[in-house]
Amino acid sequence: MTDSLPQLAEFVIKTAMEQGADEVKATISQGTSTEVSQRDGRIEKWQDSRSRSIAAALLVNDRWSVHSTSDLRPDAVGAFLGRAVQATQMLEPDVDRRLADFDQMGLADPEALDLNDGGTPSDLRSWVSELERTTLANAPDNLRSASAFTWRGHSDRVTMTSNGFQGGYASTDYGHGATMSLEDVDGRLPEAYYWDHARHHNDLCSIETIATETARRAKQRLGSGPVASHAGFMLLDNRQASRVLGACLSPMSGRTLFEQRSCYLEKLGEKIGASGFSLYDEPHLPRGLGSRAYDGDARPTQRRALIEDGVLKTWLLDVYYARRLGRPPTTGGTSNLVVPPGHRSVQDILTDHDKVIRVEGFLGGNSNPATGRYSFGIHGTLFQNGEIAGAVSEMNISGSIFDLLGSFVEAADDVYTGSSCRSPSLLFDAVQFSGS
Repeated sequence: MTDSLPQLAEFVIKTAMEQGADEVKATISQGTSTEVSQRDGRIEKWQDSRSRSIAAALLVNDRWSVHSTSDLRPDAVGAFLGRAVQATQMLEPDVDRRLADFDQMGLADPEALDLNDGGTPSDLRSWVSELERTTLANAPDNLRSASAFTWRGHSDRVTMTSNGFQGGYASTDYGHGATMSLEDVDGRLPEAYYWDHARHHNDLCSIETIATETARRAKQRLGSGPVASHAGFMLLDNRQASRVLGACLSPMSGRTLFEQRSCYLEKLGEKIGASGFSLYDEPHLPRGLGSRAYDGDARPTQRRALIEDGVLKTWLLDVYYARRLGRPPTTGGTSNLVVPPGHRSVQDILTDHDKVIRVEGFLGGNSNPATGRYSFGIHGTLFQNGEIAGAVSEMNISGSIFDLLGSFVEAADDVYTGSSCRSPSLLFDAVQFSGS
């Protein structure tokens, strides 16, 4: 952690309170990142960026606001905070907008989360060049174009409050991937991509895996089109689970609940899905992309069951909305979403059923937290008795999240770790597909 960040946070709090703030939460962050992409043997993009910012949450006469700046010169910070205090005084009072009590604050051990990789990979030019060469070596003859991309980053963050909390951590970020476009017989140019993401460089999948998976996914999109509308089995690819799980999480938010726009209003402690379905928030996973030691209210994070054996266990209530709803706070947002894996492979699951559409990507769509209804455009692969029967596109899935969770059948054993949503592939029955 950079020594100057806590000092800057102290300066922000001291200055804001001298300007008239009653409570202050200061978050100071800085980071560096580099992104590189290469096509046809040439660097197509090389972007280096550095950032440093202050976010100050202020309570002034029962009025609350949040302000940010990237100008960290002392004189500029003082002027910025003076304007922020004046602007906050113009707002309507809200007695629930204040810091959590100090005895509720705290943090897990940031070092145990292991978010910071001290090492540095080989230079990015060699990395991206090798990735492009391997991708081209695995490409079929009908290749139209291919590109490779890599990135790495490092960030430091400190949070401090006027009532005594101090926390912070450093983290690193690495990733690589490839895209590939093929020429289809009808003139279309289906494109596919594959990438991986990790806190530590050594946790990334191999360059060979990126290349072969990109080629496999591109070839599977050839000849794609809709199949007949029907209700049937959907195997949700592990990398795509976050889209559907996000629709299930949205009605849990404190704001949605307070505004009575949530289909979960009367569902806490009740069954909303099949008994085999569980979803957890796991903030302390070592090297997790969503792992964190404290939440947005500077309260210590903890493992929570969101949905367990089909029962809704938790609403996502930060301190503010917990006060407004007269309930104990939980947390205002999630960290690492975890769906427990099953015991069978994807292939075993596919072989068990006459007809399954594996959803491998989404193309637009929306969900409504008030009604629980959703509609998403999809593409993927049709399987019959475990064998590929064709590529699927130009189709939608639609329905209610209650019906979807209720039709959950099983999880595969292929948990994806390159995301803050750590889910295996998920099999659902009676999903409504709209196509030809």
